[in-house]
Amino acid sequence: MEPSEDVVSNILDSWEGENDAFGRVYEAILGIPGPVRHHEIAEVAKCAPNTAKKHLKRLTQMGIVECHNPDKPLMFRRNDAYLEWREIIQIAEDHSVQNLAERVRDLEAKEAELKEEFGVEGPDSASVYRSDSDRPTHELMQAIGTWNGIQRDILLYEAARQLQQNDGRLISAFVETHTDDRASPESQ
Repeated sequence: MEPSEDVVSNILDSWEGENDAFGRVYEAILGIPGPVRHHEIAEVAKCAPNTAKKHLKRLTQMGIVECHNPDKPLMFRRNDAYLEWREIIQIAEDHSVQNLAERVRDLEAKEAELKEEFGVEGPDSASVYRSDSDRPTHELMQAIGTWNGIQRDILLYEAARQLQQNDGRLISAFVETHTDDRASPESQ
């Protein structure tokens, strides 16, 4: 059952009232996966096209949005790397270093089971048309999808572990110390 037009209108009015134009443009572009023109974002964000363009350019400078200009007019899209970074930060805030390390170990164990079951190194090489499997095709497809998610989670949780272990920095102080030593005149 779809929500009534009044319910949708109330939600939109609430969203518009609680956010300024920058916040609405920010939320709108993050919700759209493909490249769009600024006037399309303006419609979603309920602001003037020039306002949307100004805020999209600012978000581009911040690294949150990518701007593509093969042919005029400008096309904008969210920067998925930014969203991944936000997710890594949230995971790091929600878990201890020990918990993150345990989670990575558990995920790696599940991945090892899938590697053994399918007899390949990764989900991109796995086939659902296996004559040696007792599992139905739809279950094999689901397992491959799960495997893709496991690989992504391993990367996210490991990055979050490194981030938290290094006091919010991905490059440890150890590496920076050695980099500084190589650059100093005393070390040459």
